[in-house]
Amino acid sequence: MKRLTILGVLMMAINVAGQNSIPQILEAIETNNLMLKSLRAQADAQIMANKTGLNPANPEVEYSYQWGNTSELGNKQEFHIRQSFDFPSAYRYRKMMHEHQNEQAERQYLHAYNQVMLSAQQIIYRLIAHNILQAEYQKRLGHAEQIAAAYHTKFDEGAANILERNKADINLLNARNALAQIQSEKQLLEEQLVQINGGNSLELNSKEWPLDQLPLSYDDWFNANADIIPELASLQEGVEANRYNEKLNKALSLPKITGGYSAETGAVDKFKGFSVGISIPLWENKNTVKQAKLSTLAIESQMAGTRLQLYHGLKALYLKANNMQTVANDYRRSLSTLNNTDLLQMALDAGEINILEYMMEVGIYYEAIENALNAELEYHLSVAQLKAFHLN
Repeated sequence: MKRLTILGVLMMAINVAGQNSIPQILEAIETNNLMLKSLRAQADAQIMANKTGLNPANPEVEYSYQWGNTSELGNKQEFHIRQSFDFPSAYRYRKMMHEHQNEQAERQYLHAYNQVMLSAQQIIYRLIAHNILQAEYQKRLGHAEQIAAAYHTKFDEGAANILERNKADINLLNARNALAQIQSEKQLLEEQLVQINGGNSLELNSKEWPLDQLPLSYDDWFNANADIIPELASLQEGVEANRYNEKLNKALSLPKITGGYSAETGAVDKFKGFSVGISIPLWENKNTVKQAKLSTLAIESQMAGTRLQLYHGLKALYLKANNMQTVANDYRRSLSTLNNTDLLQMALDAGEINILEYMMEVGIYYEAIENALNAELEYHLSVAQLKAFHLN
């Protein structure tokens, strides 16, 4: 099966400033992830198992040596070789059934593969968010250090009281703790990235989001892509395999042919010749065709239920991503025109507002920045989950 590479899907959409780009990281994970290696081996083993049973049954060889109870009778030897064959169409149907089973195993692997790679994407996107937050918190720490230093100077000069100085120190302490917490969370994500990369180190310093685009029409997008979703495709292959299993069981209900060669030698006579036999299909395969048909109906019902579940589940992700995109855009437009941090700094330095007022006002702005970032993160996580099957 020809599969799109992750590098080809994402390379044109991403501008990354770190040591590794997102496509390079995903490509490394595809190569190094231990779970993927195990899943690939299991799929290959299943495909190999599906190839068994395609050939005719083993031939039977029989030799017997019998002693006579008198010297006149002498001894007798018999040699027989027999080979049985199913009805000819059975071999064709069995081969077609196994081909669809092989394709089903491949689709099941792709579904598991997509889940692993989706987990990798989610870690990467959270790392990007923490890179952005870390840079933002470092700026906040720098401002807090300047304000604390200024208030210590003012206190020493008698221009500020101890309460104002202490508030500036608390503001500095909060900024340090917030940065330390973000750095700790980032280290945890980096360890998760190493783990999913099979224990090999990776570095991602990017603070740029990929250019993930939502389709204009969800229904058009789903109808165009449903057939390539591995979860659905696997069930479809299962339906096709079962349909050939129905035909196979019908063919197995037809007479089997047995051919062979026999030789018999005694004290006087010798006999050689061929034998042909045919089975009479009475009860051995009774109800197998009915069972195969019922199995096909069960998988068809499962497929319809899965398609409905995927339709509404992915639609919920689509609507969530659309809402988060709107929220993020609204925040970014507002933040680009309502950034008052420099004015607040000037007002604080000029004594027009006190340190508590500054902390409250700048805190509102900081909260808006984090809300915007969270909305962007949720948007990209939702789009990644929505389009996870495009990674194969």
